[in-house]
Amino acid sequence: MDFKRSCVVAVGAILLATAGITNLGFAFPRPPGPVVPIPIPPPPGVVVEIPLPPPIAIPGPPEMVVVPGTNVYVAPDVEGDIVFHQGFWWRLYDGRWYRSRSYSGPWNHIAHARVPRVIFGLPPGFRHSYRENQRLHHEEVKRNWQRWEHEHHWEGHHN
Repeated sequence: MDFKRSCVVAVGAILLATAGITNLGFAFPRPPGPVVPIPIPPPPGVVVEIPLPPPIAIPGPPEMVVVPGTNVYVAPDVEGDIVFHQGFWWRLYDGRWYRSRSYSGPWNHIAHARVPRVIFGLPPGFRHSYRENQRLHHEEVKRNWQRWEHEHHWEGHHN
């Protein structure tokens, strides 16, 4: 009887274990689209440092210009290509992207995939191309960018 009881317990354990595995596909369906690998942190003792960009000397809130056909704002008088989009300042330095809530930093490294596409689509020399367009005060942009984006305020404006 003990042998029979042991077999029943073993079969029950196997059924429970395999039930969890077979139901895994139903409980956690695979999302559509490509599979994104999960980054594996470096082993202990290995430090990966990403250099921060050097500071940009900006004496005060910069005037801004909208890049026509976008909701991207450029500070044309600031040395260095920094732009404002959707509440963040974005900056490319040494092939890496950084963003900040303030034009003066601090800057945090951002993965390339998290940078808005519209920023990649800016024309070469964008900072100099639109410097004669309508100037906007930094506080005005900061206060109104969401409403302007929602209302498509800049569509049709060619400055």
